[in-house]
Amino acid sequence: MKHPLLTRAAQGIAAMLLLMAAAMKFLGDPGSVEVFMRLGMDPAGRYLIAAIELMAAMLLLSPFAALGSVIATGVMCGAIIAHVTQLGLVVNDDGGRLFGMLVVVLVCVGYVLISRRKEIPLIGNTL
Repeated sequence: MKHPLLTRAAQGIAAMLLLMAAAMKFLGDPGSVEVFMRLGMDPAGRYLIAAIELMAAMLLLSPFAALGSVIATGVMCGAIIAHVTQLGLVVNDDGGRLFGMLVVVLVCVGYVLISRRKEIPLIGNTL
C-alpha cells in the first residue's frame, strides 16, 4: 500500500456512503422503496441489498477492507447496471445524485481494491 492515508480516506468515504444507503433501505425511505418496487425487488431485495451494503461497510472499516472492497464493488456494479438498464440516471427527480453516489463509492472501493489487492483472500497471494 503506497498511500495509506489516501487508502484509508477512500475506505472511510465508501463506508460512510454505504452505511447511509443501507440505513435508508432498512428504514423504508420512500425513494428506496420506489427504486426497489420499480425493479420488482421490494421488500426482500431491498433488505438483502441493505444487509450486503452494511456488511461491506463494516468490512471496509476493519482489517478486512480488501474483502469489503470486493463485495462493495460487486454491489455497486449491480446498482449501476440497474440504473443504466431499468431505472435511468435520474431517479425520482434527484438530478442524478443517487447515480453520482454510486460512482463515488465505486471509485473509492476500486482504489481500495487496487491498493490492498495483495490482501484479497484466495487470490491476493498470486497477484
